[in-house]
Amino acid sequence: SEEEKRVQTAVMEHQRGAARLSQAEDSRSLVAYNSGYAVLSTLSKAVDGYPSGSLVGFATDEKGLPVFCFSAMSGHTKDLAKAGKAALCVTAKGFEGAADGRVTLIGDVKRCSKEEVEADGLKELYRAKHPNAFWVDFGDFTWYRMTELKAVNFVGGFARAGNPSPADYMDASVDPIQAFAAPVMGHMNADHSESTIAMVMHYIGLPQVEKAELVQLDRLGFMVQVTRTGQTFKLRLPFPRAAEDRKDVKTLIVQMTQASLSDEEVQAYLQELMEKKQAGEAAVEAA
Repeated sequence: SEEEKRVQTAVMEHQRGAARLSQAEDSRSLVAYNSGYAVLSTLSKAVDGYPSGSLVGFATDEKGLPVFCFSAMSGHTKDLAKAGKAALCVTAKGFEGAADGRVTLIGDVKRCSKEEVEADGLKELYRAKHPNAFWVDFGDFTWYRMTELKAVNFVGGFARAGNPSPADYMDASVDPIQAFAAPVMGHMNADHSESTIAMVMHYIGLPQVEKAELVQLDRLGFMVQVTRTGQTFKLRLPFPRAAEDRKDVKTLIVQMTQASLSDEEVQAYLQELMEKKQAGEAAVEAA
């Protein structure tokens, strides 16, 4: 309908202007908060001329470049000894598919000397990410790191991709808010889902929202997974200003919720949703 076209146009316009982290900052943060495991692609020594892929553990140094501790017996270790060119594909924590973020770091990976390991505290760096990594003390494990970053490929989900320069990536800061994002989003999704629906309707201008769950949080706002008219998709819900810390995130959410719930159209819709839910529960009990 014409009304639906108008709504979609307005939502698209809102999304184009919605505040987001830069791609460099997004990339640095994704890599920093990843599980500590990623796919390393190397040039195969065993099958000449072909690539090889391995799931490996890693940590990051102060520039966001990966540090590894590899067994001498591993195929990727032998590959790197022959040709130290590699790509590390890092997926966002909780990655499930194409709608989720990933970053590929392409560059030169070289073996580290004992002096470098000690001087740069690489063992401590790795253990901070992998507390149970007992193998770092084994004699047949050696240290490697990406010494030169040649390219960064960033995909933040559908219709969000780019190639921040290596310099921009290494100079970017890791977003501090994502360190406690999971419990904040978990609380909102479990206990205040109606507030998220209200915020999506009020700030983004999207009516008839059936469900809204927070799936990403950073200092500039949320990514929300929205279900509407049988379709599920993600939208950006920005804060009115950048959040400074955990307490400030709560303050902003409360302010946004209060503003949204003061919207009469939102109030009426939430009342309608509640009545439908109660009617459904009553029907189940009667059965």
